Amino acid sequence: MVKVAGASAHSSNKTHLASRSIGVRLAEVMNSGMRLEASAFALQARQAIAELQTCSHSLQPLLGASGICQKASNAFRFARIYASPDKGIPFLSSSDIIGLRPERGKHLSLKTPRIDALKIQPWEVLVSCSGTIGNVSLASPRMAEWAVSQHVIRITAPDRDTAGYVAAFLRSKWGRSQLTGMTYGSVVQHIEPHHLERVLIPELPAIRRIAIGRAFVDAASKRDEANNKLDAANEKIRAALKLPPLPTPTEGPLFGTIRSSDWAGRLDASFHNQLARWVEQQLQASSMPILTLADGKLTTAVNGVTKFRKRVYVKKGGIPLLSSKQLFQIDPIEIKRLARGAHENDLDEICLAENMVAITRSGTIGRVQIVPKYMDGWANSEHTIRVVAVDAETAGYIYAWLASDYGQTLIKRYSYGSVIVEIDRFMVGDIKVPLLPDAERKAIATLVLDANRLRDEAWNLEQNALKMLNDEIS
Repeated sequence: MVKVAGASAHSSNKTHLASRSIGVRLAEVMNSGMRLEASAFALQARQAIAELQTCSHSLQPLLGASGICQKASNAFRFARIYASPDKGIPFLSSSDIIGLRPERGKHLSLKTPRIDALKIQPWEVLVSCSGTIGNVSLASPRMAEWAVSQHVIRITAPDRDTAGYVAAFLRSKWGRSQLTGMTYGSVVQHIEPHHLERVLIPELPAIRRIAIGRAFVDAASKRDEANNKLDAANEKIRAALKLPPLPTPTEGPLFGTIRSSDWAGRLDASFHNQLARWVEQQLQASSMPILTLADGKLTTAVNGVTKFRKRVYVKKGGIPLLSSKQLFQIDPIEIKRLARGAHENDLDEICLAENMVAITRSGTIGRVQIVPKYMDGWANSEHTIRVVAVDAETAGYIYAWLASDYGQTLIKRYSYGSVIVEIDRFMVGDIKVPLLPDAERKAIATLVLDANRLRDEAWNLEQNALKMLNDEIS
């Protein structure tokens, strides 16, 4: 028998060492491909399997001849050649697959060799397999024919309900623990498709399995519908403003001159970039009323967060604390939770509220989110600025404007810093917002608010399905 110790191997406390070490049979070493590193026999993964073995359902492999799925693969390594949207297809990284609205900023050139092998098929289960292990997403029809990186394993299930069930299980603590327990690599962690043959999944009664899987499928469909509505809102605001498309960098001037009256206390070129000035000129030429975001007709507050340095965390319960990255994820993993009693004085400035518009202010500048209902009362880090609109309809319109190409250009012009760029709440308050007529503003806002409602419905569908799965296993 081989003894494998965890991170506490140097501790003098034998009791603590015993809780962090296990005995591994030689047969297990042989079955794992002769791996001798401790990560191949992770305690959490073994505990997850032990719990599954005590439930009333039989277990089967996730992948293989006797598995619930028979095919899994990831893409080949390839040189990434990016192109304009009309000459490429949207490209997703391993972090993009779990986005509430997957980013489509980069497009892979249609001339990429074997590009068809990189395309996502509807209802594949997508699992990140390099760096951050175990991000899980269900590929909805909206993602079909987009390309995905080689750092994502694509699992093909017999049907979409089974795919939904597999995605639900891999999102559970039992599935994720098994995925992260198979990693290899000292600096960058990896798993391979064949490792999925060792993942065990319960054989639930068909009616339960289908109910769980169908909930995940319906949730993915609702998020598709939500993102389609956000696309429609973006198109509607473009049409209503009657603004021409943003010029590409090669079409417009790369430098220019400014009057001393326009310098606004900023001497950095990023603030006076020609694209932002072009947007302002187009707005002025539209003869439409222009307000700043901090105007009382639009918002009641544009708030930042002071860096509350002493944070008290709890393992269960508490207030979920989202990073600026987690704010945009379908189901954020490894969320830290703040102790309520220790942060009563911080709640007014750190808590999110339904239909609050959040803008990232550090590192990655200008990502915009309208907070769905299920995040109401959650906390967010100091790297996000909160915009509180006068009402829900105005919040929807503000989101649509700030998320548009024009709004993004005006937000990013304020960024400052050489290594890590920043913006502050006063700069955000100065962003110009065109005021469309009431009917057009309401139509745009309705699309955004409907999308936010669908996101909340999708979240509740998945959480109920995960609870059903938990009850079946526990």
